Amino acid sequence: MIKRIVSFFALAVFFALASNAQGYFEGTGLKNYFFTGGGAGLQFGTETNIEVAPVFGYHLSNAFSVGIGGTYQFYKSRYYGDQFDIFGGRIFLRAQPLRLFFVHFEYEMLTYKTNIFSATGEYENVISENLLGGIGYREYISDRFSTYIMLMYNFNMNIYTPYSNPVFRFGIEYAFPAKKQ
Repeated sequence: MIKRIVSFFALAVFFALASNAQGYFEGTGLKNYFFTGGGAGLQFGTETNIEVAPVFGYHLSNAFSVGIGGTYQFYKSRYYGDQFDIFGGRIFLRAQPLRLFFVHFEYEMLTYKTNIFSATGEYENVISENLLGGIGYREYISDRFSTYIMLMYNFNMNIYTPYSNPVFRFGIEYAFPAKKQ
């Protein structure tokens, strides 16, 4: 699985460099703009995870942006026969030197109640801290409105993490000026 992820990253870098030759080395073009929007995540199989995640951020430059976000996830495990609601938040850093491709890193903290890890069968609070990183592709609908897809890897995977690698997300964003124009 690690070889597939590394291969995917290498292929994305190759296409990013190839697109650079076509004149796409301009980043977002949204320096000093705030952005808002949200994402969704889907995972089906033995573990079903459906996520809704609003975000708010700021473009520090045409290539770098930072932000915060919340998350709600519905999780169901066929293996354990349990389901629960997960709430949390995240902070992130995004580097986008190319107009269409970006690299995304985030720290995420999730909390939920479950009896899966309890010896007595009682529900207990679980906190899951995750460090995710990956690549994304952005498609611009207009100068300020865009959609994106991301493929990320959780570098802090453990038994409390409610999803497995790789993590796939998609979403929309809208940018607006920090000052009135």
